[in-house]
Amino acid sequence: MKASNEQLGFVGNPPKGIGTILCVEDEPDLREVLVEELEDVGYVVIQAGNGKEAWALLEHTCPDLILCDIAMPGMDGYALLREIRENRPDLSEVPFVFLSAQDGSGQITRGKYAGADDYLVKPINFDLMLATIAARIRQMRRVQSLSAGIPASQSLAQTSDMAERLYQGVVRTLDMVGTGIILLNSAANVILANPAVLQLEATGVYPDLSRILWPTCPSSVLRKHAVIAAAVESSLLGQEQVELLSIAHAQGERDLLVSVCSLVQANAMPSDPVVALFVSGGNRNEVLFIRHLGALFQLTPTEAKIASAFSQGLRSSEIAAAFDISLTTVAFHKRNIFQKTRTNREADLIALLLTLPVCAV
Repeated sequence: MKASNEQLGFVGNPPKGIGTILCVEDEPDLREVLVEELEDVGYVVIQAGNGKEAWALLEHTCPDLILCDIAMPGMDGYALLREIRENRPDLSEVPFVFLSAQDGSGQITRGKYAGADDYLVKPINFDLMLATIAARIRQMRRVQSLSAGIPASQSLAQTSDMAERLYQGVVRTLDMVGTGIILLNSAANVILANPAVLQLEATGVYPDLSRILWPTCPSSVLRKHAVIAAAVESSLLGQEQVELLSIAHAQGERDLLVSVCSLVQANAMPSDPVVALFVSGGNRNEVLFIRHLGALFQLTPTEAKIASAFSQGLRSSEIAAAFDISLTTVAFHKRNIFQKTRTNREADLIALLLTLPVCAV
């Protein structure tokens, strides 16, 4: 069943010219079907069989959205997107949506880093395609409307004031999060630490956490925690990285578990965050948290308990002992948890769990 005009955001019959789509696809049969679906709801469609043809068409046309296959002979989708982003600043607001026969997270990540706005997987779900295109065009036009409403004479001070209000709103939001959050700049200096992590540090039982928050010099932190240095470097190189760091308890009790995430900030300014640290700990209602995991990811009760144990920094052997099960059983549940949470390794799983909202007691 095709999506209705109302579902796509149009009332009544959509007028011709609701938007112009550049459709880039090297398979003629599929391109024909795509064009038919788009034209049926009122879009004007320009066709290209590969990236080189599309690049030539863009010399004398400005579409409202580009729908582009990735794997094509000659100039593929990545190359076309790179040319547009680097050489056509006038097309910077035009949404770019990739089509691909592969749904691997690596390819999706590569497309996002390249500047793609969305990603559709073959075989194409046409309802989803039409809804995605309509949403992206609406979003672009809202941005254009807002931009048009800002006087050209608006001062830099006004723009700075808007940015400051946005920043303060983000800070207030992070203050409400139960997970400890630290943002570091390219020199590993702390530029933000929310109350949850400051409360943990104030207990005085995590010396390394204090050294991260109040270092005598950033290099001392980098030498002690090479994983932070690696995350800073990855971010500045435009590479995504998620690793784990353990912070010891002064009295030998359970360590804090920290997820270290690069934020991909090439050409970062000194005030820009390049690494985020998500720190476990703090108060949470474990029963509610386990129920939350089960409902969110469709985990069984046992899988939710094991996932929660991983989020507390327990090793597989410790989980096996705590639940009186074998390591093989833990490994079996871990594979199921990876599949349901769409993570590929333990570090990614823990990073995901540490960023979930914490249930208060």
